[in-house]
Amino acid sequence: MAATFPTTLVIMYFVTAPVNVPTGQPKDIQEQNANWTLQTTSQIQTEDPKSCLSIGIKMTKEFLPVNTSTIRVYCICPVGSEEKVCLNREELQKATLRELDIERNKDVTTFRAPAPVKTDSPRLLRIGPDTPDPFAPKKDSRGR
Repeated sequence: MAATFPTTLVIMYFVTAPVNVPTGQPKDIQEQNANWTLQTTSQIQTEDPKSCLSIGIKMTKEFLPVNTSTIRVYCICPVGSEEKVCLNREELQKATLRELDIERNKDVTTFRAPAPVKTDSPRLLRIGPDTPDPFAPKKDSRGR
């Protein structure tokens, strides 16, 4: 049986000439002050939204030290996704309440879990250098 890849990672590659890049400034300031040209785009089908986010975050970080190119990365979540990263604020709140309800009633034999919360439309997730990686090891309270 073939695997399906419902989430799409969209990558937009931009370039600028070295003379347009102000030196000695952080990358975000350089990006604001340079003239960028869309060089190309690509899309990668991923297995799930978490994989899409993780790949997008890693790609974004790879381009941080490069002054003459940059990327913009997006994940497109499909309709009906149950992944928390794809849910909007209202859906995420419903999903959290659902999880609490299930946890509270886990020992009640007659309890029937409510249906999972799903997206009602496709979602576009913008990925930046500060987007948390869902697969990164969790840090303790001291940041280790």
